[in-house]
Amino acid sequence: MTRIVIILACFIPAPALAHIGHVGGLAGHDHWVIAAAIAAALAAAAVAALKGRGAGASEENEPELQEA
Repeated sequence: MTRIVIILACFIPAPALAHIGHVGGLAGHDHWVIAAAIAAALAAAAVAALKGRGAGASEENEPELQEA
């Protein structure tokens, strides 16, 4: 019975509370590194999408529609 109550308690939403020691971590460099990594990944994805669009979007490679 205790296990069921514990498992069900895991699904109850609750606010995440942090102590004042976490506020100093917000000013650290670790968050800037993560933001830069996400920005680099988005830029690489955008470049790959633009390169793929130019090569794969030619009308010559499109199959012709046949009437039934």
